[in-house]
Amino acid sequence: MERTREDILKDLREHPERHRHDFLGLTACCMINGALDISLTEAHSQYVNLGTNGGVSCDVSSGPCACGARH
Repeated sequence: MERTREDILKDLREHPERHRHDFLGLTACCMINGALDISLTEAHSQYVNLGTNGGVSCDVSSGPCACGARH
């Protein structure tokens, strides 16, 4: 079954606990047809509560993060 952006967003909203990724996991989760969908990486920081750094929401549990830090 091919994954779609809409399917991933729905799963993010309904099951954010499934989306606590490290950097490689986030990248894999946000790939659609071989391309990284940046809007999905942003959605992870919105729906998955991984904390904040300097007022910016984190998108990964380890590795380079949207907040500018490396966890």
